[in-house]
Amino acid sequence: MSLLRLQDKHVTKDVWEGNERLLRPRRHAIWILKHEDILDQRVKQLIDHSGFGHLLKFKNIDFNHVLLTTLVERWRSETHTFHFPLGETTVTLEDVELILGLPVDGQAVTRITNGDLVSLCEQFLRFTPPATAVKGNVISLSWLNNNFQELPHHATDDVIAQHAQAHILTLIGSLLMPDSSGSKVHLMYLLLLADLNNARNYSWGSAVLASLYRALDHEIDFNQDNIGGCTLLLQCWAWERLTCISPQLQPLTDEEVQQGVGFPLGKRTHTGGTIVPQIRAMFDGIKAKEVFLWTPYRVDYVRRLITIEVSPIARAVVPLICFATVEFHQVDRVMRQFGFRQSIPHDPFNLDQLHKEDMRGRTDRYWPQYHGNQFNGNGHLHDKSTYMQWYINHTIRYISPIESSSDDD
Repeated sequence: MSLLRLQDKHVTKDVWEGNERLLRPRRHAIWILKHEDILDQRVKQLIDHSGFGHLLKFKNIDFNHVLLTTLVERWRSETHTFHFPLGETTVTLEDVELILGLPVDGQAVTRITNGDLVSLCEQFLRFTPPATAVKGNVISLSWLNNNFQELPHHATDDVIAQHAQAHILTLIGSLLMPDSSGSKVHLMYLLLLADLNNARNYSWGSAVLASLYRALDHEIDFNQDNIGGCTLLLQCWAWERLTCISPQLQPLTDEEVQQGVGFPLGKRTHTGGTIVPQIRAMFDGIKAKEVFLWTPYRVDYVRRLITIEVSPIARAVVPLICFATVEFHQVDRVMRQFGFRQSIPHDPFNLDQLHKEDMRGRTDRYWPQYHGNQFNGNGHLHDKSTYMQWYINHTIRYISPIESSSDDD
């Protein structure tokens, strides 16, 4: 029985029939990133204390639609991994922590999602949004932009905290976990930001990765024309590993490294050119160590930029939770990303039932309780291990239309 049981629903079925598409990332004007230079230092300190400070270092964010489209073609929701000719690989909690600088160890990002959450705006932000700015329990990012861009003179500690909460909420809605519109954010996150001293105790990195996995699961449908989730994370993950498409970086001095100028790793920017079939063929031909880096964070020029200790949870097989969303961190399938030899992994978790769970119609569900009730070597690329022999014979790896592929021999 094939591991890839959902092939009939996968975008590659259409690609092999000669159809093409180009995904467009959902995004909003990320004003917090554009206005970081004029953000009040007291607000910055609170954001940093809450665990989101590294995100303030990002500047302009440009997405390569062609690269993202081609990556999605290799995503398999059955395993939560990308399937390349040399094996499976995926975005892990280690990537989240090093690329975005977010905490990955801590309490699950979940709580209630029902009730009148709009009233929280008055309670925590001291503003009541007009009816035109809200729909249900989601709020317009534009409204947040207009009301919290500039800190008033002689602001009290409470007002400073309100601005920090609004900035973090905007980061969540525009960059980390954007919804399908890219222009709104759910107010459920505000509950977890009520106490900024406690906000860093949540595993925000796990929530971001869960949201990205779920978005990728949706985007393998050919009829999808946009890409959700944290596309910055996905793009930078590819840049770290795929040397054939990664940007050239300007070297940093020792002083700049010591100042943390190079961290988090996702600060690089690059758009690139080419078209989907060209990148697709490039990926189909990846078979060499020089083209794909299993452990990019061990490369000397990258390792010197890392200013934090990676949490051990980054290598664990654990559930990833973001309110109603639950995905699994199936790193047992990608052990070469941690410097180990890959053995034949256990069968992947069947998430069909969990993928049906969302917040629609779940007005009385308390998600923390609901989720609580649910549930060595060096990894050479040209690997003749038992796992690689199994992988070669049991998975579909080439995305280019079969009749035109030059990699079948």
